This record gives sequence, C-alpha cells and structure tokens, in this order.
Amino acid sequence: MRVSTSMMYDRLTDQMTVNSDEMSRLQSALSTGQKFARPSDAPELVGRVQAYESRLKTLDADKAAVKSVQIGVDAQSKALQQSSALFDRLKELAFQAAQDPISQAQLDSIAAEVGGIKRSLVDLANTRDASDRYVFGGINSGVPPYVIQPDGKVEYEGSTTPLRVRVADVSYEDATVSGPSVWQGIERGGKTVSMFDILGNFEQALRENNLSNRTQGLRDVEELLTKVGTAIARTGGIQQRLDIAMQQADETTVRAQQTLSDLKDLDYSSALSKLQQQEVLMQASQSLLARMSKLTLLNQMS
Repeated sequence: MRVSTSMMYDRLTDQMTVNSDEMSRLQSALSTGQKFARPSDAPELVGRVQAYESRLKTLDADKAAVKSVQIGVDAQSKALQQSSALFDRLKELAFQAAQDPISQAQLDSIAAEVGGIKRSLVDLANTRDASDRYVFGGINSGVPPYVIQPDGKVEYEGSTTPLRVRVADVSYEDATVSGPSVWQGIERGGKTVSMFDILGNFEQALRENNLSNRTQGLRDVEELLTKVGTAIARTGGIQQRLDIAMQQADETTVRAQQTLSDLKDLDYSSALSKLQQQEVLMQASQSLLARMSKLTLLNQMS
C-alpha cells in the first residue's frame, strides 16, 4: 500500500493535536502541582483518590469522637481522684469515731466534717466536663444527676444508660456514665444502699452516739474507698485505650495522607521532562509539516 503525502499530513496533524493536548495537561499540572485537574485527566487514579479522601474524613471524625470522649473520661478521672482523697479523710474520721469512750462533742465535730465531705462528694458526682456535660449523668447529661432533697437525702435523677460514642470502625466508649455504676453503694439484706445513704447513716450514728453503727461506719467507709479505687483503675484503663486509639488513628492518617499525596501530587522533575519531550516532538512535527507543505508536484511524483 502506497503512503500518500495526504495520509502523512493527516497523521502528523493528528499527532500534533495529541501533543498539544498532552502539553496543555502537563502545563496545567505544573501550575497546580497536581497530577490531574479533572477526573478525565487520570481516570485510573480517581477511584483510589476518592477512597483515600473518604478514609481520611472518617479518621478525622473518629479522632474528634475520641477527643470528645477523652474530655468526659478525664473529668471523671479527676473527680474520682479528688474523691479518693476525701475518702482517705473519711477513713481517718471513722477510725477516730470507732474508739470508745469518746465524748459527744468530739462525735458532733466528726459528724459535721462527715456532712461536709458528703456535700463535697455530691459536688464531685455532679462534675461537668469542658463540653458542659454532667459526666455521671448517663445520656441525661444536661442536668445535675444528684440532687439533695429538703430532708438531706441524696437522690440520683440521671440516666442509668451511658452516653456511648463511636471512636473507631467497631469500637465504642462512654463519654458519660451512670452515677451509680461509679459511685457504688453497699449490699445490705439483698438490697443496695447508696453511697450517700451510707454516709448519711454514719453521720446519724455519730450524732446519736451509737457505737455499733459507728463501728459499722468504719467498715463501710473502707469498702466504699475500695470501690472508688476500683473505679479509678477502670477509668485509667479507658484513658489508656483512648490514647491508643488516638495514636492508631494518627498513624493511619499519616499513612493515608502520604499515599494520597503520592497519588495526587505532581513529580515536578518528571513532569517537566515530559513537557520538554512533548515540545521537542511538537517542533519536529511542525518542521516536518512545513517541509511537506513545500513539496512540489514533481517532488511528489519522483
């Protein structure tokens, strides 16, 4: 098959169009620093880029959730640490009150301090975090969970359901918890007597100078202190898990960002080299096209 000048001219023109489009694409990429400006520029990369961008958004949401939970758990931990110090003092007072004989004036003084510590513990049980949530109110975290009634009795009015937050693909943690699950009472006759009722009974035993109940008060305070210690340890475990979850999310984010950068960001030296190659091809095509346009009929027939 004879190759005519017309056929060569058409092929050169088509090649110049391809070169021109590729040069435009490379120039656009060099100006933006991205491998492609439109999905059609690199359809083989678009799907992967979208998948990584979606993953990064999910990771950002997970990290925000972890931080939200950390705020609540840190507030819980701080309240429990402070309560532990108060219970240490309660234990000292209970030990003094269990001695016999002891004057009523001393017992009244101890009772007054026990009452003050009880009110301080109510304040701690109504702790709010930096997001203004009552961290021991469960899902009902917008109002104080513990309320002192006119008769001095402390009632829990929060929710028994914790406020759970998704912190990873298949992991959840409690941003706020049920107060009774932390400020635990003591089993008596098949029933649970709340921590605040226990302290109220101890205060009453002091004012009534009831030796048996004063001695029981010492045992109760020791048991409550143990329960607070358990709650502190449990909260510490949650803090550790959240720290690990945040570290893992950070590490995954860095890897995803690096991969996304590799997919999207332009290699300037490589792109510039390709642009120069396209320019050389364009110049060669233009030169050849110019020479062909000067061919005479005799040149074509020879």
